[in-house]
Amino acid sequence: MARPSFVLPLAGILLLAASGILVWNKVGSSTPSPGSNLPSPAEKSRSHSASASASASTVPTETQGPATRSRPSEEKKEAERKDLEQINQWLADQSVTPEAAAKNLWGLATDSSRTVPVRDEALTHALNLTDDETFGSMVLPLLAKKGLLSEDMGEKVLDDLYNRPDPLKLQGTLALFQSSSGELHTHVRELLVFELEDPDANELGDAELIRRANERLKAPPEP
Repeated sequence: MARPSFVLPLAGILLLAASGILVWNKVGSSTPSPGSNLPSPAEKSRSHSASASASASTVPTETQGPATRSRPSEEKKEAERKDLEQINQWLADQSVTPEAAAKNLWGLATDSSRTVPVRDEALTHALNLTDDETFGSMVLPLLAKKGLLSEDMGEKVLDDLYNRPDPLKLQGTLALFQSSSGELHTHVRELLVFELEDPDANELGDAELIRRANERLKAPPEP
């Protein structure tokens, strides 16, 4: 009796096993593994650099900032120079009367759009050129306006009031007292108390001080 042969079945088994391995490898290579779509560290670095560059390009630069900011400053200095030249022209022009020059100078001195040096220079010359009559008719109404003069300018007007006649001095001091504040207000009060010639005036409140000053102005002049 012949022995059965196992060669053919064994060869078939090996062939099937090889086919299964090939199929498994093909499926595994086509299925993405977890995290396989994530960029590599190098790709991340390149992406971040590109984003940073793009963001930096959208941020407005300030290379023109200083030039833009300096332009108004230069224009302001040029306007100041022209105003100071104008003041000198009014003072030097013989065809301009002192009254007209004083009026022009008061206009500059009380113009808040002008620079401090221009207003200060204009006020100095305006006070020198303003006679008592013009001071009473034109300047007193200006002194009564709150916020028209800075504290330094008010101090300069106060110094000038000391040299005015008594009735005008009291009127000007009262007007400046009502429109001033801070340290200037204290200094004006000292002159107002002195002008009232009342030993108790220093103890009075502002309202009572103003009332007595107005009474003094309404009183007939002493013979």
